[in-house]
This record gives sequence, C-alpha cells and structure tokens, in this order.
Amino acid sequence: MQFDLAQRGRALMDFEVSTRQAAGRLHQRTEAELAAIGITAETLPDDMDARHRLIDEKLEASPVYQARALLGEWCAKQHGRAAEQAFEQIADEVVPELERLREGPTTLERHDFDAPRYWSEIWFHRTRGGWDASPYNGFVHGELVHKKYVSKVFPGDIYGNRRIILRELPRDDYREILEIGTSSGHHSVAISEVFPGAKLTGVDPSLRMLEQAQRVANERGLAWELHHGMGEDMPMFEDGRFDLVTAYAIHHEMPPKAIAAIFAEAFRVLRPGGDMVMADVTRTSELNRMAAWRMDWTAKWGGEPFWRATAALDMEPLARAAGFIDVRGYHPQPGRDPYVIYGRKPA
Repeated sequence: MQFDLAQRGRALMDFEVSTRQAAGRLHQRTEAELAAIGITAETLPDDMDARHRLIDEKLEASPVYQARALLGEWCAKQHGRAAEQAFEQIADEVVPELERLREGPTTLERHDFDAPRYWSEIWFHRTRGGWDASPYNGFVHGELVHKKYVSKVFPGDIYGNRRIILRELPRDDYREILEIGTSSGHHSVAISEVFPGAKLTGVDPSLRMLEQAQRVANERGLAWELHHGMGEDMPMFEDGRFDLVTAYAIHHEMPPKAIAAIFAEAFRVLRPGGDMVMADVTRTSELNRMAAWRMDWTAKWGGEPFWRATAALDMEPLARAAGFIDVRGYHPQPGRDPYVIYGRKPA
C-alpha cells in the first residue's frame, strides 16, 4: 500500500532511527571502556546474570554507559509510540483504503481458543496494550515499526533473509504451505514470491496482525487462507495436510515448552515426506560472551522476556523429539541472524 507520512510523522520515525543508531555507537564505546579495564569476552563470567552484575558495577560511573542505558530505554519505549503518532496524522487518509483492502481473495477465519498467559499478558517489544491494542495496530507494526524502524536499525537485509532460507529448501513443488506466526505478512510475501504455485495458509494469535496480512495479500491479488489461532494447537488443520511448514522469528517470543509444542504440531500437519523450516535469532552458543551479553542486554530492555532462554536453546533435539529426521540447525551467516532449523517428516 502506497502512503506518505506527514512531515511530523517522518521526523518522529527518523528521530527514532537516529537515536537507535546513536545508542549502537555508544554501545561500541562502552565495550571499548570495558576492554580498557581488562574486561573482555574471555574474562567475563559464564553466567549471564553475573555478567550483567559485573559490567553494571564496573561502569557505574561511566557517562557513556549511562547515556547508552538512557537511549536504550528511550528507543524501547518510544519507537512504538512514535509509529502510533505518525499513523494518527494520516489516519483519515489511509483508513478508508485499509478497510477497502479487507475485501478480496484472502480469507480470515476466527477460531475459539484460550490464549496462553505468555502471549496474552505480555506486551512484546513493549508495545502498549499488546499486539491487539488498537484497531489498526497491524498496519502500524507492519508498515511503520517494521519497515521504517526495524529494517533500518538491524543489520543485513531482514526481508532478503527470508527468501534465501526458502530458496535453500530441497523442493520447489510444494502444493500447500503452512506458516506459523503470520503476523503482518512479511514472511508470507516471501513465501508467495518463492513458491508462487503453492496455496499458503497462515495462523497467528493476533487478529490485528492477521487483518494487516489480509490487506497485504488482497492488494497483491493473492488468495491466502488465514486463521486466528495458536501455532502450538491447531485443531482446524487435519493430519498430513501440508507439504511445508515454516515460521520466521517467532520462537524468541515464547517459552521453550511452546516451541516444543509447535514442532509437534508442525510434524502432525505435515504430509509424509514434507519439510519443516523455521528461523529465529542467533544461538548464544555461536557468540562470544561479550556479544551474547550485548544481545541479552538489548533483549532485556527491549521487551523480550523469553529471548535468553530461547536463544540458548538447542532446537535440534526438540525437532527430533517431535519425529523429524535429517534435522540440522545452522546459521547462513555465522554469528548473525537468522538461525535456521530444518527437518523432514519420514515418508
């Protein structure tokens, strides 16, 4: 959907981006200060909490570290609010088009389900009120937060990575694909581009995000089948329906037991011989202690309560326990996002 932000909205989003970039530069200076007093990846404690305590103690009087913490807190709290304010300025112009795009070939079906506490009671990314806080939160997150903030402050091509992962799959003739954690449709678009002949079905617990995914698909004339539900419990899908099950960047927003349940459900709904490929954040085991602390620090203040547990999780045993074979977990770019887990259901 084509739209232009008002002048103030553009300024708000640009300020958030520049502030986050400044925070990153301060973090580099913070680590230089640590190195100057002999604290390096090699000398940090194994325990993550102990790392935080040591660094907080050693840099207690550091203006650079204090400024880094201040800017980090600002970015965590304000980037979503800035996007909301930017949307409010153009709402009268874009809302009629958003409503029009609800009509089209893509369907959205609601299902009754009990949302688990980990999802219903947490404001991920410190989004005020959670993902469904406002009627157009899907647009705000998908088009403003993601495209005008996240894509500019995270390294690499966060959209291109999705296509690379999909193109590495062993088949190009998938007939039915299930995406778990559709959100506002970024991975869904990549799936439809890489496998244009496949029928795409998506499931997500956020109705507002699914509504935005529906708009995205309808604008492109795509007939997706979207379902409002949880990926770890999908009674709306029969056993052995899909050729491929995929997900991108959802695991770090759920506890390990939910991840295990998602692998089990993915195995159930796959046809024999079907593939599973999912991607998430870099494994802590791939990072040195300083880099792992840096990632954990950012996640801690950025509204990611499950990041530490899931980033440290070896997902290969979980996939094997669900029944997958030929399981492998790997980093296409060592030390950087994403981490990819692949498995196949026995024929």
